[in-house]
Amino acid sequence: MYHADNTRRPGPSGLARWAVAAVLAGVAVTGCAPGAAPPPAAPPATTPATAAPPTTYSASLCTAAAQFQTAANAIVELDATKVGTEGVKAALQNLGAAGRNLANEAREQFGPQVDDLNQAIETLQVTTAGLSDQNSLSAKLGALTSSVSGVEQAAKPIMDSIRTGCPAVPPVVTPTGS
Repeated sequence: MYHADNTRRPGPSGLARWAVAAVLAGVAVTGCAPGAAPPPAAPPATTPATAAPPTTYSASLCTAAAQFQTAANAIVELDATKVGTEGVKAALQNLGAAGRNLANEAREQFGPQVDDLNQAIETLQVTTAGLSDQNSLSAKLGALTSSVSGVEQAAKPIMDSIRTGCPAVPPVVTPTGS
């Protein structure tokens, strides 16, 4: 039997594909490709003074970066058909909260980039605030995609740098088949 549902507005499964696409955009932005090896280790030390990474990061900054990556990974793994609009909204809010925490911890070392990240998080927060049901979610897919991508792009210079000095930052999760 033909299902007319295929021609309607995107439902929760459409949102899941959107979420995956948004985070995949972030994968390219954060500098980690699917299946990529971890950041290269420092070359064997020929002189002990040059073996250390150029910048060391505080444990709290490394933790904030790990939380941010975990929140971004959660969007990839999100099954919107199971979690519904409230679950999607919560995942987006978690990304915003983790981004804000990253910005707070990174302010001292990444001032201008943190300003960009805070602006992107504010846009995501405003866009997410209006989500109340499937209709509002469907109506805002474009704005949500843009907002998530903006957060990922703004976090890129910070995350690229932090990954070199914080080995505990989890790898980027990539989607597994549909």
